[in-house]
Amino acid sequence: MATSQRSDFAHFYITNLLKDLKKLEVTRKKVVWRLKILFVAAAAIFMMSLAIDRGFGLSGSFPIIVGILLVPVVTFLYRFLISGYVHAFKVNVIQKIVHYIDPDLTYTPTGHVPKWQIVGSRIFSKHPDRVRGDDLVEGRIGETNMQFSEVHVEAKHESTTSSGGRQRRWSTIFRGLFFVADFNKKFSGKTLVLPDTAEHVLGSLGSFLQSLNLTRGELIKMEDPELEKHFVVYGDDQIEARYILSTSLMRRISEFRNKTGKRVCLSFINSHVYVAIPYARCLFEPRVFRSILGFKGIEQCLEDFELFTGIVEDLNLNTRVWTKTAEEPLSPLARFFLNHPAGEPY
Repeated sequence: MATSQRSDFAHFYITNLLKDLKKLEVTRKKVVWRLKILFVAAAAIFMMSLAIDRGFGLSGSFPIIVGILLVPVVTFLYRFLISGYVHAFKVNVIQKIVHYIDPDLTYTPTGHVPKWQIVGSRIFSKHPDRVRGDDLVEGRIGETNMQFSEVHVEAKHESTTSSGGRQRRWSTIFRGLFFVADFNKKFSGKTLVLPDTAEHVLGSLGSFLQSLNLTRGELIKMEDPELEKHFVVYGDDQIEARYILSTSLMRRISEFRNKTGKRVCLSFINSHVYVAIPYARCLFEPRVFRSILGFKGIEQCLEDFELFTGIVEDLNLNTRVWTKTAEEPLSPLARFFLNHPAGEPY
């Protein structure tokens, strides 16, 4: 963040956020006190189960059962006790930060990018059966309609137990930030730009294995060395993929990956671009066991939002290019595929 921008936000922090943060800090301390009571009570119950187990000469299974039962109960009560505080932080602080970035953006604390958008992106090899999330930001940046939110995408696994009953479990497919926007070119097919792990680790063997991944589409080799170093590209159409992934866009994707330091995934489907950025930490959540009055933590929220809204500029989505005649010159390889349609000998 530039010095002038940091100074402007510091002024905004003092004049618009600090008063609410001080009130929320009082609420936070009350929440922490209640949480301490919860943890002490849970520990007391567990210690009591150990004493009962020893007193009655049990096999040690009783405290294990109690511990297993305590975990979901404590987790539920923890979330319940912090829910009001978290919601107040998002309404009084996060919403103001979003409007500070752009007054025309809308922020919904409990909303998220809908499941049909996640499924439609075709980014994930496993079918997303359940999507949860929060912190939905929607709006128009320049000429581009976009939305993004934090999401937790899961797959469902069902099996039959030895007694004949049905057992269901969930596994995480993706956790992080999911972004959707209008793309600045019209197209009808599918192009995926995914992190390249196989070729990076296995070399030419990895490239061969990638070519066998038929569920993703046809493997498309691009002429950008930096993109090829970190990504693998699949698509329905060699020509359309090169029409979408212009020389400048390939460079911008590589730069965006370096900027985030994350294993970014992108897809281009039905004139939309989808971007998935994995995060291990929760985004836009207030601290619970530490003070929230520090400027640095709030500044991190601003930087996260600027990174995500900045995708529009990073990928140059506001440049409205709807016809190939207005597009930048095609690369030599793209012209090659245009002059040699599928089925014709090279």
